[in-house]
Amino acid sequence: MSAQASRRMVTLTINGQTYQADEQATVLQVAQKHGVDIPTLCYHPAVAPYASCRLCVVEATLRGRTRIVVSCAYPVAEGLAVETDTPRLHRIRRTLLELYLAQAPGAQRVRELAAQYGVTETRFAVRDPKEKCILCGLCERVCAELIGRSGISFAYRGVERKVTPPFEEPLKNCLGCGACVFVCPTGAVVEKLGAEVLEIEPWGARVPLATCRVCGEPVGPAAALEEIAEKLQVDTERLLLCARCRRQQHGGELARSSRRDREKLAGRASPAPTLE
Repeated sequence: MSAQASRRMVTLTINGQTYQADEQATVLQVAQKHGVDIPTLCYHPAVAPYASCRLCVVEATLRGRTRIVVSCAYPVAEGLAVETDTPRLHRIRRTLLELYLAQAPGAQRVRELAAQYGVTETRFAVRDPKEKCILCGLCERVCAELIGRSGISFAYRGVERKVTPPFEEPLKNCLGCGACVFVCPTGAVVEKLGAEVLEIEPWGARVPLATCRVCGEPVGPAAALEEIAEKLQVDTERLLLCARCRRQQHGGELARSSRRDREKLAGRASPAPTLE
């Protein structure tokens, strides 16, 4: 019997509604599957839970004991009762959002969440009004867990903590895949596409762009294309086509293939009868 088949289902309630869930699921996964809103900033299903933002806290009651838990990392259990929207949770989230308004006042997503909970200002000191990073670690985790590069990581402690390349030098082993840009919840990681290089900030990464072997237009980051070619076990030259030239090439190949098929069919056809 496979491990998947051996898993059992458990019954739990979320805000009074009963649900069935895989015993290896987390409370947040079950809630999201059933459309129950739980705010979160540091969670992404593609990487392991990190539980740094703490906004996804819920009240979990099991065997008569109620605790505040982080739903993205808390496993479901038989008989678990979860509440996601109580006055106690609102107080916790408002305090957290005040801290995030001080940490990353430049983040639009933080301001939107704060407004939902009635937080318009923070009592805590603001160090940089333009800062957007909330130190959620999503960029670092996706680079390590999915891309396999580990090009960035946390450094320093306390208020000096940051995500940075080794020795705070410009990132040199970046593929230019843009995964860190995609998962960043606050827009702290940005990319800029130039004529010859792709820049990713704040890492200082400058990834050379490969160009189309037909028209010379940029195709994509050269390092990423080389990685793709290696994993697909194909010649890199096959990937060096822009979308337009690829369509034209495939269209030409399709036309030639259709012509060959018609010629084969014509050769098999019986000769037309002749009149005597």
